[in-house]
Amino acid sequence: MEIVKKNERKVMKPLLDWAFKYLFATEESKPNLIGFLNILLNPEAPIVDVQFMNNESLPAAQNLKGCVFDIICKDTNEDRFLIEVQTTQTVYIVDRIIYYTCRLMDRMGKSGSEWDYKDIKRVYSICLMNFTFEQDPKLRKDIQLYDIEEHKAFSDKLNIILLQLPCLKAESIDECNANYEFLLYLLKEMQNGMKTTEQLKNEVAKTNLPQATKELFYKVLDTADVASLSEMDRIRYESDLKNYMDTMSCIEFATVKGEEKGREEGIKEGIKEGIKEGRKEGRAEEKTSIAKTLKTKGIDLTTIAECTGLTIPEIEKL
Repeated sequence: MEIVKKNERKVMKPLLDWAFKYLFATEESKPNLIGFLNILLNPEAPIVDVQFMNNESLPAAQNLKGCVFDIICKDTNEDRFLIEVQTTQTVYIVDRIIYYTCRLMDRMGKSGSEWDYKDIKRVYSICLMNFTFEQDPKLRKDIQLYDIEEHKAFSDKLNIILLQLPCLKAESIDECNANYEFLLYLLKEMQNGMKTTEQLKNEVAKTNLPQATKELFYKVLDTADVASLSEMDRIRYESDLKNYMDTMSCIEFATVKGEEKGREEGIKEGIKEGIKEGRKEGRAEEKTSIAKTLKTKGIDLTTIAECTGLTIPEIEKL
């Protein structure tokens, strides 16, 4: 068990819903968000300000519930940004991201003769995932509308950035290359919870990053300092942390049970296949031999009886 000294400060897990909003989605933490976007997107003209928008995206279909995202905002150019954090595997995540990205673009439309399609601005959907969703995962995937025949981008109005944290293989901050890798490394280490504020600040200080980027990382770490939270904010964070830990525990339990069931089914199928082969070879003693082997391996008698066709008393005599 990790022992933290009194003068060492622990940081929040930034991928928790409440924590991420606290770090990036308040007026006080707006500079953190602006820095986050500039590092990830590296725009030609840096983002200087953002305005938070209603973070509930309403689906067109009436039978679908509204989806509350971590952050929805727009910059001074009216470009929209949707930022979502996922800590657990989600079914149809790619389709889900496409759908809500398009919904955010759809919200730009206004009734009346003054609005025109030329008023559509760029939309950026950023999904930070603490898991991988594909067979050959990459740390970062940048997606736009693409002209297949001419092999070039068709439009820059719709942008999706997928970040799969487990693909970040850097074991120390020195192994990071692109600026966004430093940012993801910091978030990943904060989420792991094995390093204190001071340790992470020292790592940042030793890098060759621009001083402005270092100052941004220091500010994020100071904002994430658990000891600096008000009593009410600490209660909110600890409640969110408990929900997260409970969810992880349930997923782990379901995974273990699934593996156990898979092994049990595999044993049964293996036994049945063995019996099938035994019959083909005409070995009458095959059932007994299989039953003896399974019995020595500690397989329960009911399972052996079910798969071999022998009775439990017959198996007990073996």
